[in-house]
Formats: sequence, structure tokens, C-alpha cells
Amino acid sequence: MVLDPATLTVAFILLSCVLGTLLIFSWTLNRQLSALAWWGTAFCLIAVGIGWANLGKGPPGYPVLLLANALGILSYGAIYVGCRVFNKRPGILLHGGAGVAVWIGAFPFIYDSQGYRLILASLLTGAYAALSAWELARHAAQALASQRVAVFLLSSLAVFNLLRGLLGISLTSVPWIDTFARRWSSEMALFLVVFGPTLAFMFLSMAKERLKLDYMRAALVDDLTGIPNRRAFLQAASKLLDRLNGRPASCLLFDLDNFKAINDRHGHATGDRILSIFGGILTEKLPKGSFGRLGGEEFAAILPMGSRDAASVAEAIRDAFSAAGKADLGGNEDVTVSIGCATIPRASTEDLLRRADQALYCAKESGRNMVVAA
Repeated sequence: MVLDPATLTVAFILLSCVLGTLLIFSWTLNRQLSALAWWGTAFCLIAVGIGWANLGKGPPGYPVLLLANALGILSYGAIYVGCRVFNKRPGILLHGGAGVAVWIGAFPFIYDSQGYRLILASLLTGAYAALSAWELARHAAQALASQRVAVFLLSSLAVFNLLRGLLGISLTSVPWIDTFARRWSSEMALFLVVFGPTLAFMFLSMAKERLKLDYMRAALVDDLTGIPNRRAFLQAASKLLDRLNGRPASCLLFDLDNFKAINDRHGHATGDRILSIFGGILTEKLPKGSFGRLGGEEFAAILPMGSRDAASVAEAIRDAFSAAGKADLGGNEDVTVSIGCATIPRASTEDLLRRADQALYCAKESGRNMVVAA
């Protein structure tokens, strides 16, 4: 089968433009995913660069080789920047433009040598592809299935470009070597026509997975305090009790004392801050996933420990909150919490909460700011 270079080049350019537009359009639908805009820009840049260098009449001159290859390198830089943005990491413009700066600085010295131009361009694009793969693998905020595939694709692209650069050291008459060592070829275009949509699809899948996880997290996290909400707490508590297989578990039920009075005297912004302070103390003192905000000023925790240890943890939380809350209000007012503690073997979450609520009622009736065990 004979592959027509011009036809494949046009197909690659049009496909890259479509993919770039699709990614940018997806970004306009959800501006939180700004990585999609960078990735879409990368596809558009490579389309312009390849088209400029290969669709003109006659061999490209000095300015075309300089700027077209700069756009190609910049497209790889945009992919890397998109990966950093996806992982919410800083240092965008410096990282994305470094490769182009190197190319422009070196170009006057290598213009006369196709081999040297191929080596430098391949090394720069290969380095960017490798950095993109490393960024997604090393600094990923979540373990996404599509992200692992993207890491594989970018690693393969890095190896391809780096090997192509090595081939530029010695151009030969061996057909398969010359195919990839030339500036452009039908085989190269065909490879990119297949590879481009695959990578774009993975980028879109990563964005979709990220959105799904963000929505799930929003449904399970209390907006004000940043800790698990009632639904998340009950789910985690049920799983913990199942793992304990009948061994004793303790429930701590917290209720901030005189919270309405704090809101009335200092305003709701101060009340919200006090709630956030208490959420931070629970995060510091308790294992992850063992606690949550039930609603209002009421919080709960279920711990795999006996009553004595649970009461000790509760006292530590009470002391820490008293000190932090008083400091936040300038030391002019006490900020306290009452805590009910219940320990039951082979109990359900509802049983533990009901018994802890009885103990909490006793703590409130006995003067507040204390730990009472059922």
C-alpha cells in the first residue's frame, strides 16, 4: 500500500485542529478544568507547525524551519503545562517556554545540518513528553485509571522522540531508519494520525474522572469544616464496625456548648470559624475517616478502642478545643464542648450513636464542658 504524504499530512492537520477545538470546547463547558485548554492549544499548535513546514511549495526556508519547529516544541510544552495544571502545580510559563528558548537560541548554529536539527527537536519534544508522563505519574492527586493510560502513552511518545533523535546522528540508506530520521514522512504522519486521537481521548477521560471524583467528594465532605459530612461518616462507621467483627468500638458524640450564644454575640462568621476550628482539631486528633459533622454544632466519631482509651482521646479533644476557641475569641470568653462516650461490642452505628447521645445529654445536664461515658 502506498501512503500519500500530502494526504496524510492534511488528514493529520485537520484531525489535530478538530481534537484541539474539542478539548478547548470541553474546557469552556467547565472552566475548572483549565488543563483541557492547554492540551487543546497543544493540538492546535502542532497542526499549525506541521502544516506550515510541510504544505508549502518547495523546501522550507530559514524562518519557516525556525518558527514551525518552535510551534511544534511549544505544543509539547503546552502538554506538559497542562499536566502540571491538572495536578494543580505552579510554574507554568517558565516550564512551557524553556524548550522554545533553547531551540531559538541554538537554531542559527544548526540551521545547515538537518541531522542536528532533528536531534535537538527530538530531544526537546522527547524531554517534554517524559516530563509530562513523570508529572502525571509522580504528582497525581488521585489514582485515575485513564491517567495511568496517559502516562503509558506519553512515555511511549518520549521514547519515540528520543530514539528518533538518536537516528539523526547517522542518516543511512536503511529504509526503516530513514523513514523516522527524515524531517517528515508518510509513516510519521500515519503514526500521529493514530496516536493523536488516542491521547486526546485519554485527556478527556482524565477530566471526566476528575469531575466525577470532585462531585463525589462534594457529596461526602462538609463545605464549612472540610471534614466528612453525615453521609460519609455513617458509611465509614458501618465499614469500620464490619471490619471489627464484634470487637468493642467506642462512639464519641460532640456538641459545642452555647453555640447559639456565640453566633448571637459575635456573628455567624465567628461561629463558622469556631466550627472550622473544631473540625481541624478532630482532623488532628483522630484517625482519618473515623469522624464527621452530623449537622449544626454536632459532630461524631467511632473508634476501634475501649471506653478508657476513648475517654482519654475525648479529654484531649476537649482541652485542645477549649484552648483554641478561647484564643480565637481573644481570650475573653470560654469556648467548650460536651462529649458523650459509649462503648459497645457487636453494636450497630445507630446503637452506638443512641447510647452516646444519652451520655451527651448527661454531660449537658451536669454543667457542660465535660466527657461522660455511658
